[in-house]
Amino acid sequence: GNRGKILSDQFKTKGIPHLVLIDEMGSVITYDGRNKVPADRAGIGFPWRNPLSTLYVTFVPKSLRLILKSHIEVVKGKVESLLAAGAA
Repeated sequence: GNRGKILSDQFKTKGIPHLVLIDEMGSVITYDGRNKVPADRAGIGFPWRNPLSTLYVTFVPKSLRLILKSHIEVVKGKVESLLAAGAA
């Protein structure tokens, strides 16, 4: 349905089954959860983040990450609307 299409677009799903792991902020940890979970059953590498991402989450306070995320979304929306206007 419509909700499935929205989620599919947002999380770049290519088929079913597909497992995307997200953190408490809604940021993607990995798009490849379906392969990561069985490959690391003990969870030794969990949460399977990019090392730079781990540093960011560790050292940047959640409140600042929320502010940055909202600003990024605003800029992203403006860029997308400009691109759409240029394509028309």
